[in-house]
Amino acid sequence: LFTSSGETPELAAPQAHANAGRFYTVELAQPAVSSKAVVRGVVFQCEGTSCRAPLASSAPRNVCASVAKEFGEVTSFKAGDRLLEADDIATCNAKKKVVLAKD
Repeated sequence: LFTSSGETPELAAPQAHANAGRFYTVELAQPAVSSKAVVRGVVFQCEGTSCRAPLASSAPRNVCASVAKEFGEVTSFKAGDRLLEADDIATCNAKKKVVLAKD
């Protein structure tokens, strides 16, 4: 048996597993304060301004709003092959976390 890419299933499975944590790809306006947080039941892992997470059971716009609430302003949000439009991202950011500078 071969997959559509011509690989045997045994070789294709690890690749599918490796991509499992990357359904959501998010870019933030500022580096995330924490490197990991549970958002809508899935773990988002962040490094600098980039965050990734596996598929959640919520609609992408709801996940985006929750990410903005947890991490701050979202500049780009991709769910699988779907990139949210600017107006959807603006809606996400209406719920964003405000990070205040500490004196």
